[in-house]
Amino acid sequence: MTAQISYSKLEKNYTPDFRNRINMARNTNDVYDVFCHTVACMFNEITETKKYRESDIDFYPERESHYELGSNLKRDPAVLECLHTSDLGRILDDMAQTATNRHTHLMKHPEKTNSKIMRH
Repeated sequence: MTAQISYSKLEKNYTPDFRNRINMARNTNDVYDVFCHTVACMFNEITETKKYRESDIDFYPERESHYELGSNLKRDPAVLECLHTSDLGRILDDMAQTATNRHTHLMKHPEKTNSKIMRH
């Protein structure tokens, strides 16, 4: 039996800022950027490197999975191990669902987005 690692502490560190930034997103591009940036930062912290960027993650709100890791992440043994032996997959799925919900809201209410942009 393999040991199960928990990244709940990492989740608690990132979640408040992530949710705040998602809720403040003015358009769907902002949602994409916030999600990808946050996930890249998390992987950099987990692997103790600074090699991952937003471009290593893709956000797909219309898909069932909602996100896909790029080839750099998929080739990293440390990342693969984290995904298979921890709750990191659940954490990423939760974040992707939050981002998808905001994306859907912005798509349904573009007038609210435009009025926010005009006020600032």
